[in-house]
Amino acid sequence: MKRRYFLQQGAAGVLGAGFAGCSVGLSRKIYLQPKLPPFSFGENYPKPRGGSIPMGELGTTGIKISAFGFGSHMRPHLVPYEKERESMLREAVEFGVNIFDVYDVEHNIYQYEPTGRYLAPVINDVLISITIRPYDNRTLDEELHRDLRLFGKDCIDMVRIHAWAPDHPRFGHEWWMWDELFKYKEQGKIRAVGVPVHAFEDLRLPLEQYPLDFVIFPYNFYHNIAFGAAQSQRETPDGSFDSIAALLREKGIGVITMKPFAGDNLVTPFKNIAGRYNKEISFPQAALRYIINSGLNPDSTLAGMYYPSHVYENVSAYFKPEISGEEQKLLNKVKKVARLNALNWLPEHYKFLEKWAPDIPDNYTS
Repeated sequence: MKRRYFLQQGAAGVLGAGFAGCSVGLSRKIYLQPKLPPFSFGENYPKPRGGSIPMGELGTTGIKISAFGFGSHMRPHLVPYEKERESMLREAVEFGVNIFDVYDVEHNIYQYEPTGRYLAPVINDVLISITIRPYDNRTLDEELHRDLRLFGKDCIDMVRIHAWAPDHPRFGHEWWMWDELFKYKEQGKIRAVGVPVHAFEDLRLPLEQYPLDFVIFPYNFYHNIAFGAAQSQRETPDGSFDSIAALLREKGIGVITMKPFAGDNLVTPFKNIAGRYNKEISFPQAALRYIINSGLNPDSTLAGMYYPSHVYENVSAYFKPEISGEEQKLLNKVKKVARLNALNWLPEHYKFLEKWAPDIPDNYTS
């Protein structure tokens, strides 16, 4: 059916989403606005007891990787909380998480040095995943050796670059690094080389020209449906998002998903929507169980985690991985409301994600 949705936008970015009808069970309007996860180092989710994250192989690399990983984007207000951050990372290891995806980019928050310190006692038992991008006038070789020193490792386990085409308007200047990264791999300084993509067209040239070890792409209950449809316009194998994972596996390439909650700018509004319908269900756990039970079977899923409660709540989904009917219904309700307003909740550089959001049929009620 023809898609029908309405965008509501206020001068201050505060959006009103109206709910009515017996299928919804609410008749009042809900006013939501985009915001990042609220600050909280309190234990507002209990520490799980027992269980461990499943382990598998990253493609055919022989690298053992946990099915859930620590995506460690950082925020300025968290920098002073060194003890708390160290505790979070070390606890994640105790729960079976062995991959830590770390950023250290000019004009951003520098994470390599503190992460290396936090994980020093177990550094050779975990995987460090980075995006390499030299800054401060360092050469690529100088940058790699700096990174090795900061992490205290003989090699970086997983390295990627945002190099999708030599003529890309933003990242084309990084294309030359592909050859260099594979040279470092031959020298034993890197274990696996990969690429993050947000569209199949980003993957096309790297996949054609280089023996990639892994690919990272968004996958969640909200954005994956129309992303597959968008791919069909880009001459993918059969227009199906799942087919991308199948294509990668045929080539022995590792499959890693990101944005399991649809991204930082949507997770809090989505949690607020979910809480209006059912306060007993954990939205993050439902979103993770959706991925676990989707059939995509990623080698790992990376999620940003900022407070201990995030670690506790998220890993619990893997200790009890079955998704309930009520959780699926809740995700469908969130999806319907989000389709009305999510475009306005996304920052400019991520608004393109809504191209992949699902069409909602006129008679959609579940």
